[in-house]
Amino acid sequence: MVQRMAKATTRFQGFPKGGVDFFRALALRQDREWFKAHKADYEALWETPMHAFVEALKGPVATLFPDVKRTTPKVFRIYRDTRFSKDKSPYKTHASAVVPLYPGGMMERVGLYFELGPAPFVACGRWMMEPPVLKRFRRAVADDALGAPFAKAVAKHVAQGFEVASQKQLKRVPKPWPKEHPRGELLRHTGFAYSFPTPGQDLIESPEFVRWAVDHLRKVAPVLRWVEAAARGKRPSLK
Repeated sequence: MVQRMAKATTRFQGFPKGGVDFFRALALRQDREWFKAHKADYEALWETPMHAFVEALKGPVATLFPDVKRTTPKVFRIYRDTRFSKDKSPYKTHASAVVPLYPGGMMERVGLYFELGPAPFVACGRWMMEPPVLKRFRRAVADDALGAPFAKAVAKHVAQGFEVASQKQLKRVPKPWPKEHPRGELLRHTGFAYSFPTPGQDLIESPEFVRWAVDHLRKVAPVLRWVEAAARGKRPSLK
């Protein structure tokens, strides 16, 4: 098991080595007494550096999304909500956080999301959209003047290793659009987000993880700004 460590400073230096081993052990135990005895490990390996990480991101991200200055990053609790789940395991086996890029409720804005542990996952966008928001987004996607350049930009990013993701993708193109619509695949999504190429553990354990996240965000920023504008009923642009 990992050794107990001193609390990380507020400056992000990378996630400490041993973090993945902690989650692998937790996955096997899922025991409240065990976690209580090793809570300091979790705080040192994941919780404290995650707070430092999202704070370190805000300055560089503000050069791409100035509204991030008016938002507060959120580091999610390790405790699972088991009320409506058959799986009663009390703990998550990853650490997660979101940096909202625009003000608003958690599901009402584009956010930069991190899920770190044995299977790291980084994504950015609106994972799901409420019906009125989704209707506005789809209308913009379906519009030839607006949607064709958007789809071309998305295809370019997919070729670079990004993937389009959402809470759900319908089996059929929703009405009133024909099933042969040239952007039917995008119209079938119930939100829009990019999952980023998977970062390696060596990178996550380095201060360079901040630069990596911002560099990848910079590549897709025009599309994410387009998504946010369309979702808010404004005329989107890739400029």
